[in-house]
Amino acid sequence: PAPAEADAVAVFAEPGAAAGTVADAVRAALPDSPLAVHTGTGKESGTAGANRAAALDEVATLLAIMALIGCFVSVFVVSGTFAFSIAQRRRELALLRTVGATPAQVTRMVTAEAAALGAAASAVGCLIGVQGSDGITAVLQHYGMAPADMEVPVSVPVLVISFVIGLAVALAGVLAASRRAARVRPAETLRESDTDTKVMTRGRWITGGLFLALAVLLLVQLPRAGDDGAVVISLLLTEILVIAMVAFAPLLVPPLVRVAAWPVAALTRFTGTLAADSARAAVRRTASCAAPILVTVAVAGSLVSMSDATSASAVNDERTHLRAGAVVESGTRIGVPEEGVRELGGLPDVRSASPVEVTSGFLVGFNALIPSDVGAVDPARLADSFELKAADGDLAGLRGDTVAVSRTLSAQAGWKTGDEVSLRLSDTTALKLKVVAVLDASAGLPGALLPRDTLLDADPGLAAGRVYLALDEGADAAQVAGAADAVAREYGAAAFDRESWLERSAADSEREGRILVLVLLGMALLYTGIAIANTLVMAAEQRASGVLLLRRLGATGGQVLRSVLWETLTVVVVGGILGIAAAGVTVLGMSRALDGAGGASFPVPWAEMGGVLGGCLLIAMIASLIPTVLQLRSTRTPRPKAVTPPPGAGLPTAPQEVEPPVHSRS
Repeated sequence: PAPAEADAVAVFAEPGAAAGTVADAVRAALPDSPLAVHTGTGKESGTAGANRAAALDEVATLLAIMALIGCFVSVFVVSGTFAFSIAQRRRELALLRTVGATPAQVTRMVTAEAAALGAAASAVGCLIGVQGSDGITAVLQHYGMAPADMEVPVSVPVLVISFVIGLAVALAGVLAASRRAARVRPAETLRESDTDTKVMTRGRWITGGLFLALAVLLLVQLPRAGDDGAVVISLLLTEILVIAMVAFAPLLVPPLVRVAAWPVAALTRFTGTLAADSARAAVRRTASCAAPILVTVAVAGSLVSMSDATSASAVNDERTHLRAGAVVESGTRIGVPEEGVRELGGLPDVRSASPVEVTSGFLVGFNALIPSDVGAVDPARLADSFELKAADGDLAGLRGDTVAVSRTLSAQAGWKTGDEVSLRLSDTTALKLKVVAVLDASAGLPGALLPRDTLLDADPGLAAGRVYLALDEGADAAQVAGAADAVAREYGAAAFDRESWLERSAADSEREGRILVLVLLGMALLYTGIAIANTLVMAAEQRASGVLLLRRLGATGGQVLRSVLWETLTVVVVGGILGIAAAGVTVLGMSRALDGAGGASFPVPWAEMGGVLGGCLLIAMIASLIPTVLQLRSTRTPRPKAVTPPPGAGLPTAPQEVEPPVHSRS
């Protein structure tokens, strides 16, 4: 806060001096100062707070993305569940209309039901959140995404906000369903057919058309968005496509059911055909059951694809621009000291050693602080190890109080070549710099590059985290890497030849991406799993009269179970096809965007989407078969009872059959 006063002072002891003795001398020299003197690991206390704050900012960003995904999934699923519920209760609502209920009264009744359910569920959710926050924190800490000492206190205002959001989600989900309930006509009390008619309403046409047009607009903008912009747009594009597909589900479901059920109908005599007819006739039921599967597969596929795209683009960037034949990486926070760099540079067949020191900081943009890694490089030796091209400016001007930034950071901070800008290090040190180049690619280097002298003057404690070794023509990279590794181990580092380093970098990037996707998808997949089970149990209740009818027509319990099994499989396949289509459009658009931005192509995550679809199938089978088994027990036909004739009577009478109970459709 006071530029003329120091927040921290680094004291360098003479060789051979005891650190404790120097610390005591400093304390004696500053008896009244509020500054605390630290030695050993305590020296890091000056930047520990800044590093912890930066880590907490990353956790907050991660949790915000999790909340957005969870909010979308919850509103989507709650809306679909209420719509399905209203469709099941049409005769009940029509009866209310017959006895004099007005459309407004029906709307208020349905909304009040949603409010009561939403309030109860939100209260339970807040209790689970209080208990479950420690579990989420433990997961983040296990994967290194949160500080080890991070704690989540119980906050009453946050719980109140969460409760209100939960209630709002319920009311938002029932909005369209309540309007549909108000339009139920009294004459529908006489309706007996289970075939859905006029499912494609005007609201569906309008909603589907708007979101489809928005999806096309985003697809057109994808190639111009750059790497980071493509990732953000792709995530939004997936959700928009999901909404459009659900709106057009009545048009998409019948042909997809024919395709999905054709193999089953061909391989079975009757049950497969019956399942296909049932799924095709009950379009609303099929669409409602397929919707959670659609959103699960689509969101999972798009997130995994975006992670793969980001990793593949970064690895391809590094592979394309890295010239160094070997790379030394420090395994500690201390880094490789200057004498170690000189020793590595003096190895046989090593033309030059380019150290890169990295710290964290903030770019002062036109309307925000942009967090970024800041690297110290030697411009004279950088060209030996990297082939960097400037999209604007000249990297040769990187000397003195200057900075070169990546194209992504340039766009985020609004920095252009020739601008006088400000950069703050994590310890709040402010640097006034001039932008001399905007780099077309980062090549695995930090997004902001400063000359070594400039950054080391501001942060003298930095040491090289990596040292890139440029080799002589014809040198054996593996042999040089072995010699460098022997030197590097003396400083707690390790050396790799170029190919081994790139493979290691790709594996690390992919692992980090998978962990990130797992954390982001964990809550959403849990919720959609519950939604799949809930929707299919509701569908099983609607199917109860059909099960009774099949039993009365002579179908065995096994035939009924197989029919339900094939219908569930058909619904899962339909939802999977729609989800893969939504994710596929996202993958295709992102692939073209990254190709246009110089990125690398990446494989479609078939295995991951197949695993998610398999999990959906398992949940769906359990949720469908258990209610059906219970229904079969209630409709079981008792065995015929033989009547014993009285003595002396003639021929015995035929065994009497007891007709199974007939349950009311209501």
